[in-house]
Amino acid sequence: MVSKMDGLITLEVTSGWGVLLSDGLLKILGLNDGLGGVWLDAGVYTGDRPVNFTTRRMLWIHLEEINASENIVDGAPSTLLTSIGVGCHAFGDIKTVRLECPEYKRLRDGTIGELKISVRDESGQAFSNQDLPIHVTLSVIKT
Repeated sequence: MVSKMDGLITLEVTSGWGVLLSDGLLKILGLNDGLGGVWLDAGVYTGDRPVNFTTRRMLWIHLEEINASENIVDGAPSTLLTSIGVGCHAFGDIKTVRLECPEYKRLRDGTIGELKISVRDESGQAFSNQDLPIHVTLSVIKT
């Protein structure tokens, strides 16, 4: 179980059982300090630092009302609004990104019917933030 307060895992190995975890998995679970890929015998193990399941280095913010014919990314029409580097942060840190020199994108129509903002990972899948909120602020400027 992972604590939502501090991000530390508590792993209970039932009596009569053992678990062999690789060094990589121990690192992801925050259990690798002093264990080094050994068998975990029956007992309760608490992480040394927060779990880190993220392998993401970039997030892509998409706006589905952009005129994709005028918004070309890597040679193809796209709804991509911007990409944001994730970086390495401690559990619970809040990262704010302000785009000092924003790019202006044209909407499809002269009026706005509905805007849909999505945050996706590098494979284009919707990004799950483990039930924690992601806030995106969008400014619309009439020209």
